[in-house]
Amino acid sequence: MHQLQKIKKLPLKTVYYLLFLLFIVIPILAVLSIALLVLNRQFRQQALENVRQAQETVMAELKSDIDVMSMRLSHLIYTNDNEILAYAAGTDTYDGNLRYEYEQRLEQAGNLAPDVRTDRSQKIEMVAFYQSTGAADRIREYNRNYLNGKNRLGITMIRDQEGGLVFSTQDGGEYTGAGYTCVRTPLELNDTVWYVESYIKTRDLPRGYWHTALLVLAAAVMILALAGYYSRYFLHSIVRPVEEISGGLRLVEEGHLDVHIEPSGQYEIRSMIHQFNAMVRRLRALIEEYEERVHSAGKKPEEYLAALIKNEMEPEEVRRASREFFADHYTILGFWIEKRGQGDTDLDLSSRVESCCERNPRYASRCITYMEKPCFFLVFYRIMEEDYMSRVTGMVRELQKTVSKELDTAIWVCVGREASGPEAFTGLVGEIRRKICLRHLYGDNAVVDLGETAGREDQLLLLSEGYRRLSNALYTADEKNMAEEKEKLFAGFESREVEELKQEALAVILAVGERFSMDDSRFADVFGQKFDYMEKMERIADVRSLKLWLPNYFAWIMDYSASRLNISKTDAVIRAKRYLADHYEDAGLSLSQVAEYVELNEKYFSNRFTKETGENFSTYLTALRMQKARELLKTTSFKVYEISEMVGYNNVEHFNRVFKKMNGITPAQYRKTM
Repeated sequence: MHQLQKIKKLPLKTVYYLLFLLFIVIPILAVLSIALLVLNRQFRQQALENVRQAQETVMAELKSDIDVMSMRLSHLIYTNDNEILAYAAGTDTYDGNLRYEYEQRLEQAGNLAPDVRTDRSQKIEMVAFYQSTGAADRIREYNRNYLNGKNRLGITMIRDQEGGLVFSTQDGGEYTGAGYTCVRTPLELNDTVWYVESYIKTRDLPRGYWHTALLVLAAAVMILALAGYYSRYFLHSIVRPVEEISGGLRLVEEGHLDVHIEPSGQYEIRSMIHQFNAMVRRLRALIEEYEERVHSAGKKPEEYLAALIKNEMEPEEVRRASREFFADHYTILGFWIEKRGQGDTDLDLSSRVESCCERNPRYASRCITYMEKPCFFLVFYRIMEEDYMSRVTGMVRELQKTVSKELDTAIWVCVGREASGPEAFTGLVGEIRRKICLRHLYGDNAVVDLGETAGREDQLLLLSEGYRRLSNALYTADEKNMAEEKEKLFAGFESREVEELKQEALAVILAVGERFSMDDSRFADVFGQKFDYMEKMERIADVRSLKLWLPNYFAWIMDYSASRLNISKTDAVIRAKRYLADHYEDAGLSLSQVAEYVELNEKYFSNRFTKETGENFSTYLTALRMQKARELLKTTSFKVYEISEMVGYNNVEHFNRVFKKMNGITPAQYRKTM
């Protein structure tokens, strides 16, 4: 089905060439190939049949000669018994006439046999006997003509049953090797069998074939030439004019109204082109009329959109002031711009991105832009086609390609649902504002259709609300709160399905990304590039893999946040938390020591720390130490007193009391539960 859809979207000229190839060229070539193969086979068979007929002629002559020779031999024997002696005796006379008569009869009787000395012993050499027949002359003629290229009958010879050569005008072994085809016909003679064999060069069998094949090829070339001429005529008269009309319609759809097509082709096509040009002129006039009415109303569409988004006008007010604004179906697009490198300020960059967008014909003719923030555009898109999503996606891909090439900038886009009328406008804008944060889950230059994935995205947004404390701990490198939240996250991992846990992981990533955005920090800077976490989650196959991946992910963010805090003058409380995470094992760590580190008055720092964290300094430090103690009890085999010293308690009894107060059980009991 997918392949069929791709074929339907092919250009007209491509479809024409494909069909011409499939239904004209390939069938002709197939028929031609089959015909040439059949002709070759027939020529070979005919050549072999001719050889067999020649052999039949030789055999017929040989049998006839044998019959005649048999008669002559019989007559010779009869003559020896009765007449030859009488003829010889008759020559012994003084009568010259009689003697001459007997001499003539004796000579006549002698001519009946190959040898006048032959007697009744029948000792006649078979080769001499055969060579005296007319078949031998026939074979000589065949062989001589074959060697001179005057026939295709081969070298003919006769062999006996044992393969011995009976008669040949050539060396028999010379023609029995590779490259020769042998035609063999048996000849029965009384109690013995001879074989008439003809050896012909295999390449000589289809002689004459190429002459006929060239004629067939010439006919095929002529047919293809006529088909090509027809194809060229059809292309010039129908296909190309239709392509020009299609291209013109595409330009009109993109907003270009200065299109004019020169009429060409058949009468019906020329009439269609005239109608198209007239339609474009009428459409241009209508748009000019529309723009004139809009300008006369006192406000531009961009001003109405800005007033709507800033709540300076209600949607109903805009419809009353400008009926054209909500005349078509529409949707809202959210554009989030992220600069990959260094350079322009955010405002300058956004202006240049907007300028690139305005150069796109579809964007210029369908879209109205409002820059809510330098990195965030709200775009009002007028829908004028049924399959608007594919058109929007195509437009966005072109914009992303242009902006990436010219400005080294990525654009993440979310596309809202289709709507009509002023009632849905506010809801669409609110949805785009809420869901623009989904960009943290996708790679560069992603396009997300909110109409298709609304249910899943709503669930992710809801889940991410529960991970604000974890995201804040990761952003501020707060190990104590991060460890507590991580424990909560992993608490029910083993009893839940992997797909459900993937959703939780995506919600965590979404919450962390939003926390970075709150301070205008780039979430992508944590890893040096932007990842497609939706695709990443698809590749995770089981709970174990996810449980291994998440701690590494958290550790990477914590390291980045810690390094960022160390090189920048950030909030004093955040720096204090980081200091505590690095020095909690110091038993002498005190409030005054930390206040001195953050360069604040001890009392002021204590009040500020309690206000911002929700717990006083001592409680926070104790909770951090107990968290580290639990981790050591779970993951190491150190003794309890050793762990006590490692988390800042020199007195193990005091450590045991504090641990039991906070966890309900002693350290030893806690280790047994793991």
